[in-house]
Amino acid sequence: MLPFPSLHLCTMTSIVPWKSGQSRWPLSVLLLYFAPLLLMEGCCHAAPSGPESDSCSTLVQSRFFGFFLSSSVFPTMPCSWTLQNPDPRRYTIFIKITKPTEDCVPSQLRTFQYDSFLETTRTYLGMESFDEVVRLCDTSAPVAFLEAGKQFLQMRKGPPRAGKAISDGDGDFKTEYLVVAKRNPSMAACQMLCQWLEDCLASSTSNRPCGIMQTPCLCWEPPPQLSGGDSCYHNGVYLENCLPSVKESGKKVEINGE
Repeated sequence: MLPFPSLHLCTMTSIVPWKSGQSRWPLSVLLLYFAPLLLMEGCCHAAPSGPESDSCSTLVQSRFFGFFLSSSVFPTMPCSWTLQNPDPRRYTIFIKITKPTEDCVPSQLRTFQYDSFLETTRTYLGMESFDEVVRLCDTSAPVAFLEAGKQFLQMRKGPPRAGKAISDGDGDFKTEYLVVAKRNPSMAACQMLCQWLEDCLASSTSNRPCGIMQTPCLCWEPPPQLSGGDSCYHNGVYLENCLPSVKESGKKVEINGE
């Protein structure tokens, strides 16, 4: 028997009828019959979360907030967790990762976003890596934040690279996620997102910038609105070492005099 790849047929049960006493069809005829069915395999099984060869995979859909521990989502290797954006034109994904405090293996976790997964060539379309932002084993920043605007965000745990020792521990870490509307976001989502942004900016440095670039929420009160004639206030910023003009000072004196 020829070493065919695993064939999964959608709804077909009895394809080639054969009765007792009849000679079996030649192998060449069977190959011609089954060739179109082999080509149909990609149509029957769509894999938006990535290759189906993984020992485990989780695809989260229609969820706008949640969290998980890596020990429960990545029990084996390789393993993947994928969050689907319901509509990238209307929503943005935000991620908070609390890093492990010990037993962390470098290059074992990959985090990236992508538009779609092409099963025929087994490639990710529009893939963008977040590994340099996450830096899972960098304990100088215990928390990492991400902002993703594409259709899928995936975290994939695999065996360490060649030459890297496998740790006895699991290097457990926590992941929280928010899917926030770009227009009219909910108050609860904004409260959490603004707290994330504050923590992200507080821990950011020139070598490790904040992974949240912009939010649809108003996280701080806007500055007081002053009159257009105030020359020390320009485009929402108070100018340093600035004195009001003589005309403005005269107006203030006249007002005080009254």
